Amino acid sequence: MIADTAPLGPIGPKSISQRTNTPALRLQTDHQPDRLGTFFSNLSWTDRQILALHFAERLSSWEIHVVLNMSMSDVLCRVQRLRKLARASIEAGRGGGIPKLA
Repeated sequence: MIADTAPLGPIGPKSISQRTNTPALRLQTDHQPDRLGTFFSNLSWTDRQILALHFAERLSSWEIHVVLNMSMSDVLCRVQRLRKLARASIEAGRGGGIPKLA
């Protein structure tokens, strides 16, 4: 019998499928704001691309300069500014009470 063409029916003992009780454990919706989504939604398209290339793709500033056809100084300034924004966002999310390491 080929698994892809076999009709799907109830799997397991019949007592499981006849149960009409609702489970006692229910997932609660997350009422906290999506801080990461908010952080990225406030960035421009170029800033998001620079973040993705720099942190996810691990490209150097020189490689980002070449890929996005931006000036080297603009890339360096944006990376530095985005790092500061990310640090501030992380500290605000943690409550800001974390001591800074030297």
